[in-house]
Parts: sequence; structure tokens; C-alpha cells
Amino acid sequence: MSERQVLIPHMTYDRIRSRLDDLPHDLAILRWSPTGVTWADGSPVPANRYAPEVGWIAIDTMFSGDFPSFAATLLEPGTVRWVQSCLAGVDAPPLLKLLEAGIRLSNSDSPNAGVAEYVLAAIMHVQHDWTGRRDNQRKAKWAQSGWNEINGTTWLVVGFGSIGGEIAKRARSFGVEVIGARRTKVSDARADAMITMDRIGEVLPVANVVVLSCPLTDETRGLVNEEFLSQMREDAILVNVSRGPVVDTAQLLEALSSGRPGHAILDVFEAEPLDPSSPLWDHARVTLTSHIAGAGSGITKRGDEVFLEQLDAYMAGRSLRLEI
Repeated sequence: MSERQVLIPHMTYDRIRSRLDDLPHDLAILRWSPTGVTWADGSPVPANRYAPEVGWIAIDTMFSGDFPSFAATLLEPGTVRWVQSCLAGVDAPPLLKLLEAGIRLSNSDSPNAGVAEYVLAAIMHVQHDWTGRRDNQRKAKWAQSGWNEINGTTWLVVGFGSIGGEIAKRARSFGVEVIGARRTKVSDARADAMITMDRIGEVLPVANVVVLSCPLTDETRGLVNEEFLSQMREDAILVNVSRGPVVDTAQLLEALSSGRPGHAILDVFEAEPLDPSSPLWDHARVTLTSHIAGAGSGITKRGDEVFLEQLDAYMAGRSLRLEI
């Protein structure tokens, strides 16, 4: 059997080299860097032999900022048939170009655990008023006051896929009632109840927390608008870990100023990076981060496992668990 070429970022290959060697397939590894492509041993690849069949957009390309250039490299030879992405979503322009070129694409569930942990941590940061506690510590102020438990609260998770399910699993362990919403109603043991997207308005008035973990589609673009926000509780927390355009930012700011919802936790925005002049940065009832919800310390290891599992399946001609 002839060798089959796999294009991998150089820093990623250096980390999983031995794991690739253990796979029962005749692989020819191509190491990519911003300066060019070499064989695994660092020797140059003759132009007439360069024919990658598989590419892996590993998390390393995100941390290094090389994602767009690496994805563009996958389009150049015209030989790539399948690409494994480290991302949960597939709406990033470089990924859309791969799909448009007819290349098979798989997303990853490696960010899911980190996103779920981020959601829990961010909500409890607000509920416990850790900002106020730190201020008291800096002032050496002995202040005893109560705080809001999440036990006994109701959370509406909009977009109850793999990420929403991970959020629900963790939240319920704290005594939270979780209501999941998705396009089609399917029972799911990870939630206390499931509804379809068209019934969200029935739950918003009772939800203490609303978490957005849905994909960006024509249906979800601008989902959080004036009507949506007006139905939320005044003390509710809105969390967006989906995509920025799911929330109409202007209408969110107006709603926050009018007192509803009580707080917004935002990790994604309509335009990224967020403009330094945006009023979101210093809004008293907004907690924001720079699209890092999935960047937990375990994402690299989980991503490696996903790729190796998927690569083995692809090479053996089996179905791919995460193919788009």
C-alpha cells in the first residue's frame, strides 16, 4: 500500500509523534510551519511528491495565530480530501472555504468540557460577587454579607447539543434545574426538560440564567433581541458562548440600561476582536472575555485524542464520528 500524506503543524507533530507511529497505517507526515513544509525528519519535500490527503487544524494554530494561513495551505495542492478541525463550530471563514472546495471536514468536541467549566465559573463569579470580595480584601475591609446560590435556580440552555449537554451535566450537580431548547424536541437525560426553540418565550420569565450555546444559523442570528430580552427576569444572567451575532449588541445594551437582564456574560461578539471603544468594556453589568471559553488547559490533550481517533477511522475507511 502506498503511503498517504498527512499535513500537521510542526509543533503539533513534535508532541504526538510517537502516537502517530503507533497507528497501523502507512503514513507520510508533512510538518507545516509558516516558513514551509518538510518531511517529518526535517528534509525538504520535492514539489512532485507533495500531495497531502489529510490535514489537521490543531489548537496550536489558534494559539500561534497561524490558523488562517494553515487553512489556506490545505487548499493549495488540490489533493486534500479530509480535514480535522480543533473547533466546535464550522462558521469560521477558513473552514467555510474548505467546505466550498468539496473537502470533507470534521469538527471537534475537545472544547466542550472547557466551555462548560467556563460557564459555571463565570456565573458563580457573578452570583458570589467575587469582584466585591476582592475589593474588600484590597481595602482590608472585614465585610460579612450573603451571596446568591445557584442551587435551586432554573437555567435555560439554548442550543442543547454536545456543549449544552456538558453545561447541563455540571449545573445539575449543583442542584440546578436545566431546561434545554433546540430546533427539534428530543428527550435528553442530561436535562430536566426539553423544549423546542419556538417555546423559549414561555421559559424566559422564570429562568434565572439563560445560556446561549447554539450554532449561528439563519434562525439564531439576532435571536436575542428586544422581544427576547424584555421577557427575561430583571435579575437574570445572560451568558453567550455561542457566536456573537446571536445577540443584538445594541439592543442588549439598551435592555441592560433599562434594568433587564441583571447581568450579561459575553465571550463572543458580533465583530472580533471587540473594538476598544465598545461600551461593553466598562459596563457595570457586563463581564466579558476574549473568545477564550474553550481554551482550558485540557483542550490540547483532548484535541490530540480526537484527531488520532478520527485519523485511524479515516485511514481504515470507517465513518467519522464528527464529520460535518
